[in-house]
Amino acid sequence: MKTVVVIEDDHQIAEILEDQINGLDGFVCLNKFVGPLSFLAQDIPSDFVLLDIIMPEMNGLDAIPLILEKYSNANIIINSSVDDLDSVFMALKLGAVGYIKKSSIGLDLNHVLKMIGSGGAFMTPEIAKKVFDFFSSSNSIINTLTSREQDVAKGILDGLSYKLVAARHSIAINTVRMHIKNIYQKLKINSKAELFNLLK
Repeated sequence: MKTVVVIEDDHQIAEILEDQINGLDGFVCLNKFVGPLSFLAQDIPSDFVLLDIIMPEMNGLDAIPLILEKYSNANIIINSSVDDLDSVFMALKLGAVGYIKKSSIGLDLNHVLKMIGSGGAFMTPEIAKKVFDFFSSSNSIINTLTSREQDVAKGILDGLSYKLVAARHSIAINTVRMHIKNIYQKLKINSKAELFNLLK
């Protein structure tokens, strides 16, 4: 029997999730918590943690590393109305293996848990579409640059100085400056910070 913990401050949603989980073969909801701190104060190892992001006592994103530090084998699944890409990428970077839009209608929770339990990952389709659109947009932006300009941009994104970029590609430092100027003009930006935000 696989165990699930729900961390959700909306009592109605928490009850719905608990009922759904307990209605599945092979899964049981061990407990519900209104926030991560109350969960971490207990000793309840679990196979899955369904975690909201916006909660009064602690942000769910801040809780991910704390949960994984205590329960390294827990599969953390974000279940939230927050769906901006920064939050999605941060959750995945911190160790979440699933991201569910809370408003998803007719979501097959059995499919989600089984997929993640077998070593996979899961995102609801609208979240996945945003991720794909982001990478498609980044690719089309980078493809407006020449191959040498892409090389120079990558060097800058890798944190290299102009001198080190020049050394990496055996070109003059003034050539690097010329490419940087062209890159900024093509991408309509004015700084390294804007370049990083655009192509990170």
